[in-house]
Amino acid sequence: MDFLHSLIKANMDIYDLLKNTPHSVLSTKLSKGFGGDISTHADLEAEKIFIKYLKNFGSIYSEECGTIEGGDELIIIDPIDGSENFISNIPFYGTSVAKKSGDITTHGVIANLANGDLYVKSEELFEKRSLFRDTRTSITTNNNSSTGIFEKSYASKKFHTFLQKSSLKYRSMGSLALSLSLAHEVNFVLYEGSVREFDIAAGWYMCEDLFRFRGDNFLLVSKDKGIFDKIANFIKEQSVNGLF
Repeated sequence: MDFLHSLIKANMDIYDLLKNTPHSVLSTKLSKGFGGDISTHADLEAEKIFIKYLKNFGSIYSEECGTIEGGDELIIIDPIDGSENFISNIPFYGTSVAKKSGDITTHGVIANLANGDLYVKSEELFEKRSLFRDTRTSITTNNNSSTGIFEKSYASKKFHTFLQKSSLKYRSMGSLALSLSLAHEVNFVLYEGSVREFDIAAGWYMCEDLFRFRGDNFLLVSKDKGIFDKIANFIKEQSVNGLF
């Protein structure tokens, strides 16, 4: 199998794992992973599946185990993105995988394991698929959107008042990778917090045709230049004042 087919098969196996293993077992919190979060049983088992299918395609850099040396290309994995959603039975969690050749990202795949949505981008294509059906839809921007996504908004001390005064509605979904996969659908995706490569490698690649702005402690993507400029200018003002 080629890389994309291997990756899709891995996601299907992870979906089966989550469906057929008792939720109480998968939700068990174990040791702290390489990325700093406490790993669940689901995180570690999903990582094993990805390693099984992808180890022959390059070195692996995963949130749970760190780096596994292999070939020249680098595969960046978040085995379960939105683990707290999964534990809480909130249907917005999935996987995120990117492949890089040197500094160039060549593949990005994000799966929503709650509903089977699969977002696939390579140098040749950018489309939405399904883990369960043979359907493919090209990704285009939604010009009728009325709200954005603000991830980790519960921890923010900077944006709430600004967004309210700017009449910018938002939701907080609980999975940065999946939210980035929806960036063409919503008004903006905003994140405040430590930006880790595991969380954004595939999603950032999927948003390369949109307006993007990224720092060590924030991330902003929007299809709308007016909205992008408004939020980006606020971030820059806060940075000048030493608040970012």
